[in-house]
Order: sequence, then C-alpha cells, then structure tokens
Amino acid sequence: MLWTQISVFMRRFFAVATFLLTSIAYADFREFQNVGTDPQLAAALRRVAEATLVQFPKLKPEDLAISVVDLTNPSLLERADHQGSAPFYPASVIKIFFMADVYMQKKEPLGDVDRALKEMIVVSDNDATAYLVDILAGTTSGPPLEGRALRRFIDKRRDINRHFARLGYDIGAMMKPWSFGPFGRDRQALGKDRENRNRLTANATAALMLWIVRGRAPQSPAMMKLLERPLAPPREEENQVKEFIGEALPDGSKLWSKAGWTSEVRHDVAYVELPSGRKLVLVIFTRGQAKDVTLVPAITRNVLKELE
Repeated sequence: MLWTQISVFMRRFFAVATFLLTSIAYADFREFQNVGTDPQLAAALRRVAEATLVQFPKLKPEDLAISVVDLTNPSLLERADHQGSAPFYPASVIKIFFMADVYMQKKEPLGDVDRALKEMIVVSDNDATAYLVDILAGTTSGPPLEGRALRRFIDKRRDINRHFARLGYDIGAMMKPWSFGPFGRDRQALGKDRENRNRLTANATAALMLWIVRGRAPQSPAMMKLLERPLAPPREEENQVKEFIGEALPDGSKLWSKAGWTSEVRHDVAYVELPSGRKLVLVIFTRGQAKDVTLVPAITRNVLKELE
C-alpha cells in the first residue's frame, strides 16, 4: 500500500515538474508580461517620445512605439514601453519570428534550411524567407485557388500564428514578405481588406528577443549567432547597423539585431551590451516617416541619454 502511494506521488511529482519545466521553456510572452514595469523607465520613455516628436514634427504620436527591457541585473529584470501594445506592420522584423519557429518546430537546420536562415536574418533576403514560410506552413505559392483548396491554404498558413498563440502571443505571421507582390494565392490569403497582413507589437517583439537572449528558446545560441552584428559590417549588403539602432551605439558596444523597413515603416529590434555594463533589449517601431534614415538612430540616442 505504501509503495503504491509513493508510486502515485512520484508520478504526480514528475508530471508537475515536467509541466513546470515546459511552462518555463515556452511561456515567453507570459513571462515577459510578468517582468516588473519600472515607473522611472516608463517616465523616461515618455520623455523620449516627447523629444522625438519635437525633433521629427512630421511623425505622428500614434506612429511611434518603443519597448525596453533592462537585463543589466539578471535577477531583477525591469521593463517599460511607450505604446508597446500598438499593432504595426512589421516589415522584415517578422523574420525573427520565422527564425524562432524553425527551431520550435525542430526543422533540421541543415542544407537549404541552414542557408535560408542565414540569408533571411543576416541580409534580410525575401526569397529565403518565402522558402522557410512554406516549410513551416506546408504550403506552396502559386496561381489563385478556389473554394476548399483556398480555405485549406489559408488555414495552413495560420498554423504559424497558432504556434505563437500557444506561447501567449497575439500576432500575425502568416504572410511572406515580398518585394513587389504578393501574387496569386498569396494575394488571396492576404484578404480583401488585408486583414491577414503580418502584424506585430513592440512588446511582442521585445518578448521574443528577451526569450532568445536569456537562452530560454530552443537553440538560442544558434539564433544569437545569426543576429550578431559587428558595428562596422565588413560587407555593405549585411549592413543593418547604419541608419538603425547600431549607428547610435557608443564604441565598444555589442549588438544583436534585426531591422525592417519598407516605404511605410522603419523598425529595429536589438539586444545591446554597452561599455558601461548596461544590457538592454530595445525595440523601436515607426510608421509614416520611413524615408528618414536619421529617425531610428535619433530615437536610440534619446533612449540612451535618458538611461545615462
């Protein structure tokens, strides 16, 4: 009888332990929400937004979002945001979610998958991204579809959204980035009013970056290696430093990042280690002033000035 009770207890113990370990490993957005909001940091970001809107009067208040997580003290994380829950079209920032999903779905990063990951993150190539989206969703781009075939195609693309919904995210990550498209069934999947367009918030992006930086995501070291950027890129085609967060960092800083830009938006997400010892996840989303290459560096300088 005693051994039976012990056996039942041990099974329950290991079931609970497994659940807790799984929750820790995969509760990244919920974990982000549990990070304490620092009132002083929040006030600093309000001042950053105010200063930025004065510097860039054409930038509308609703077209700026910032999210910051301070990792300097790993045992006491602090965060704050300015409009961090506002939805934005993410441009190529969505590619860090596709990268994470490749590893979450245990897609073997060999051969073309490995090459596509590097091209997608390091040089932000859209062809490589399209290849990975099809692998993640089990879809293939092509001519328009009708009826059940179209519904099945769209539902399979929504699998990527569902992967992240299970982690607490409310995002849209089902569309391929295009240079001049989309076409055919991808245009159909976008929706009549573009309701299925990719969608992120600054907070969701900061949460994913935090998850990776803290080594809690599957294959975090591999993702950090892809995101690492020298402040003086050896090749111009790999330059996501100039005109973005990296441009404003002091000498001696270390940077891991992924920028995104179109004719509509200009964004960057970064993990930075400053010479002072400060460590930050910084996300900057802007809309409507995408041609102004001074915008993101200026916002970064305003953030760093407030955090001195």
